[in-house]
Amino acid sequence: MKNKNSFIIKKYFLIFFSILIELNSLSGQIVVEEEGKRLYYDRTKRITKFVDMKDMRDVFHKDKFLLGKNRIMGNISYNSGRVLIGNDPGNGNGNGDKPLYEIRSALGFYTRIRFFEEFSFNSTFYIDYNKAASARWTSNYTYSIGRYNWRPNKFNYGYENYLNNRYSDNIQKMGDKFLEGYYFISYSHNLSERLTQKIKLDETTNLKFTYFARYSIKYRDPNEVVHGGLTAGKSTIGGGFRYTIYKRIYVETALYFYPEGELKKQPWDPDYTYGFGYFDWRSFRFSLTYGNWAVNRFPWNKKYYPDYGFLDGNFRIAANWIW
Repeated sequence: MKNKNSFIIKKYFLIFFSILIELNSLSGQIVVEEEGKRLYYDRTKRITKFVDMKDMRDVFHKDKFLLGKNRIMGNISYNSGRVLIGNDPGNGNGNGDKPLYEIRSALGFYTRIRFFEEFSFNSTFYIDYNKAASARWTSNYTYSIGRYNWRPNKFNYGYENYLNNRYSDNIQKMGDKFLEGYYFISYSHNLSERLTQKIKLDETTNLKFTYFARYSIKYRDPNEVVHGGLTAGKSTIGGGFRYTIYKRIYVETALYFYPEGELKKQPWDPDYTYGFGYFDWRSFRFSLTYGNWAVNRFPWNKKYYPDYGFLDGNFRIAANWIW
């Protein structure tokens, strides 16, 4: 039976991506932006100043091992923030006294391996120094695979899993959580050039809009009971924007809507998310960011975690690298 289910899942997985590729083809979105094979590297002069280095090729000055090809990139980060662990998701009355909190202290290791065009496999692994700072919306590791094209007017699609994955999960639980991850498709575009010029403060100023739809085959309720199926899963749609104001300083937010309503919406599912900070994608640069991606509810919606707030977001400092 397990082999049969595995075959069915793989079958629908292939069908899903085949449909998306065909959709992109019909809409003119499949334009292969893969660079041609270079016979030699553009940068032949040895880079001696660290501030001028763009990637690991400039560090080692080698034309092998994919150095300078920007195929592999990532960051090392320190993550912190308050984690609410004392509220009862069943009635929202807390633990009967006052809310219990722990402070997360974790190193994060993010890697993006680009294997074709803008298709990549991405993963983040955390080393948590305070293991008590664990909630339904925190993870030991996350992973995703798909097309992530930063250019405007492009479709992106794939599979993402940002669940509370644990290193202690056995094979069966890992498989269950895989089905709880979501398949997504999104489309993004920038503010028109004419309007951008009116708000532009420097070359980094930009306003980007993104619209998305997600589907999870399975979903889990607060009692750890798994629900759903291939045609009875959980849907989410939404949209958001990221406004880079000046010198790579940005603010962002997104709104979420659950078509099945409270029937499948879980206590940790947000109505909205938000973040801000300074982000520099270039290698050997530091970024300082804040993001709050769970639990947030509008005042008119029921709050299962009334003591969750700004301090429960993720404060992060990261050092970027590019191979």
